[in-house]
Parts: sequence; structure tokens; C-alpha cells
Amino acid sequence: MSAGSMDLSWTRMHTMIFVVFSLSALIEAYIYSIAYIASSWVTVPKPFVALLSVWPPLWLLLGAVVIGPLSDAIGRRASLYLSLGMYIIGAVGLILSSSYTLLLLFIAVLMLAVGGEYNTVMIASHEYFPSTVRSRVVYEVLNFANLGGVLAALLALVNASVFMQRLALGLTLIIIVPMMYFLRTRIPESPHWLRSRSRTMGNVDSTGALRMTRVKMPPLWLRIIIGGLIGWSFTAGFTLLVLTLGPYYFPSLTNWLILFFSLTAFISGIIVGAIADFISRRVMLLTSSLGTLITSLFVWLVMSIVGKPQLLFWFLYVLFSMFVNTYWLSEDTLKSEYWVTRRRGSYTAVVRVISLGGSIPIIFLSSYLPMSSYFIAIAVVFGVGFISSLVWYLVGTETGKGISIDAWDHEQ
Repeated sequence: MSAGSMDLSWTRMHTMIFVVFSLSALIEAYIYSIAYIASSWVTVPKPFVALLSVWPPLWLLLGAVVIGPLSDAIGRRASLYLSLGMYIIGAVGLILSSSYTLLLLFIAVLMLAVGGEYNTVMIASHEYFPSTVRSRVVYEVLNFANLGGVLAALLALVNASVFMQRLALGLTLIIIVPMMYFLRTRIPESPHWLRSRSRTMGNVDSTGALRMTRVKMPPLWLRIIIGGLIGWSFTAGFTLLVLTLGPYYFPSLTNWLILFFSLTAFISGIIVGAIADFISRRVMLLTSSLGTLITSLFVWLVMSIVGKPQLLFWFLYVLFSMFVNTYWLSEDTLKSEYWVTRRRGSYTAVVRVISLGGSIPIIFLSSYLPMSSYFIAIAVVFGVGFISSLVWYLVGTETGKGISIDAWDHEQ
């Protein structure tokens, strides 16, 4: 796959790359879900339940900080190898962890690897595939993260001892990592990154790709703010309603909340991904953020009346899962695409640091809230996401509908 072949028809190599990235997205959510499922594996002092809840985004953040700029310097393919050894170490430690401290340590190792690798998958997914199918491929790749949540929840729900749960979850990683290494050796470096590096070194572009119609992006500062806010809204809101609602208030439902969300999101994400190239990115982001806000308000209303999850709650929870998943697919796609190629890894890491770092205080402090205030906080978080999406809809530039990422690669 040469630099000049980026926007040709689909090939067998594209299929291989799709498999590699989808598997990486699956592992990301698998590990992220384990971090919350693990809250039931050891005796966690009550004051430290909140610490276990903010631990995953903290180390995801640090992974992005390290690998984001590095992927711009050494390449997308090369940076994907860095996480594999850490997966093995973290998985073995997960199996052997017998205390709260060790559990935190090895979750940190796993999340550091995931945080960096997912950053690379996000940006590289825009750079390998033909423009005509780029949006749907990116949506479908990211959607495999939901399948990872399904697998983690199902394994945790098996009627087995805590040790057997840890063993099953850890061995799954140990078995799959060699396969990930083998597949990654079969894919080329990102053609967009190679061409960007060539131009940076002073070589003349001969592909003609930059002679296409150019798109003028809003200023960099606005893209950073919007990317940070829409990412923060999803990360904080999703964590509060899907991942920490169980540990904070309904411990016996933790695995079921993750399973219901992940399964609903994965199925709906396949459908949403199939139409992603035909619907405006701005429209998709705006409508999904509005749907997420409305359904979260209804969940708040129901829980304020009944006080615990019942049938109506689960119905609204499924609707919420569909909307928030579409919102996540749209915001992750947007905030990783609208940068110049030579800085895509670094700027994507910046907005992820804002979103992940900003979510940590609210996730931590919400553990001390009564349940009614907890749901108010969720609604406020998603309200910020809707307002940010509305701003991008009004002043932003269309980045979907078959538009090539070369269209704004002329920026300095």
C-alpha cells in the first residue's frame, strides 16, 4: 500500500488492517470494563471505592500523553508494538493480585498500554482507508470496543469464584496478545503518515492529493476546546451512568449494567456505522447528543420516583445506550480526524487529556452524592455535550460524507 494508493478501492490489505484495529478496540474496552468489574474481587475500603473508579481514566490519560506524540514521531505501525509487552505483564498481575494495592498496580499497567494504543487506533483508522468508506470504517472499528465490554461482562457473570474470573479474564489477554503481534507484522505503515513525513523532510509531493479541494477548518483553539468538551461529556457521563452506578449504589448490578449497555451499543453501532458515510458528521453528533441528554433526563425522572432499577429503567437504559453510543462514535471520530496528519497523534492526545482528566474530579466527587444529586450531575454533564455539539454544528466544518483528511492537511 503506497502513499499514492490511499484512496483507491478496498483491498485484502484493508481487510487485514480493519481486523487489526477492531481487535485493538475490543481489547481496549475489555480491559477498561475489567477495571470496574474488579471492584468486587477484593475487599476495597469504602473511602477508596471512588479511587478505583477514577484509576482507569487517569492511566488512560497518561498512556495518551506518552504515545500520542510518539506516534507522530515514529509512525502509527511502530507505536502499536509498544503496548503488547505491557498487556502480558498486566494480565499476569491481574491473575495473581490478591490485594487492593496489587490490583491498582496491574490495572494501571493495563490502562497505560490501552490509553496509548487506543490513541493510535483512533488516528490511524482515518489514514489507511479509502475516503469513500472512511467514516463507516472508523465507526465500525471503534464499535468493536462495545464487544469487548460484552465479553468482559459475560466472563464476570459466569457463576465462578473470584479467582476463576481473574484467571479467565487474564488468560484471555495472554492468549490473544501473540495473535495481535502476528497480525500487526502483516500491515504497512500509514501511507498518510509516510507522505506527511516526506513533506516535512523537504521532499516534493508527487501524488497530487494536495491539489484537491481544500477545506478551511475553524481555528485550532476552537477545535481543541470542542474536542475536549464533547469527549469530557461522554467520558464523565458514560462512566457515571454505566460503570460507577453499580459500584456506588447497586453493586449486584455492576456486571449487568455493563452487559446491557455493551450489547445494545454494539448492535446499534453496526447499524449506525453502516450509514455513517451518508449522514453529516455534524448532524450525527448533534442529534445523538440531544438524544443522550433527553434519555438521561428521563432516567433521572424514573429513578427519582422508584428509587431503584425496575422495568421502565431498563427500557430507558437501552434507549440511552443507543444514543450515547452514537454520540461516542461521532465525537471520537471527529476529535481524531480534524488535525493535520503530522500532528494528529499529538492533538488527539491533547483533547483526550482534557476529556479524561476533566472527568476524574466529577467521577470521584460523585461517589459522595446522594443518588438524586448523582443523576442531576449526569444530566448536567450531557447538557455540556449537547451545547458543545450545537456550537460545532453552527460554526464547524463538515468532515464526513466522503471528505478526505487531505482536505485540511494544508494547514501549518
